[in-house]
Amino acid sequence: MIKKILFGFLLIGFIAIIGYNYLYQDHVDVEQSKSSASFTSQVLIELFTDQDLQNDQRALDQIIEVKGKVTNVEKNTIILDEQIFIEMVADQKLKENQLIIIKGRCLGYDELLEEVKIDQAILTN
Repeated sequence: MIKKILFGFLLIGFIAIIGYNYLYQDHVDVEQSKSSASFTSQVLIELFTDQDLQNDQRALDQIIEVKGKVTNVEKNTIILDEQIFIEMVADQKLKENQLIIIKGRCLGYDELLEEVKIDQAILTN
């Protein structure tokens, strides 16, 4: 009986450790990571709006580079070509209508706002 109780505690502990490691994975360092793909802003928008789910996987939850024209600048966020919302790691001194290349993690497409979301972005050019 004691062996069964001990086995039960060990099994619960093992499952708890596996679950914790699965839920709290290490954060991705965008600056040190290599980008998996490079897109222009128009191509990235087309990937998510063409209704082909396989195209979405080329960018979704990946470190990607995006080239486009800045259309709006706020403190830590910028918008490229009016459809790509980018949250920058640090405040950047950017101007509207400036052509830039950023590297960041693509979170996906927001159908309500009709924009692609990217976070942890850094300026590469």
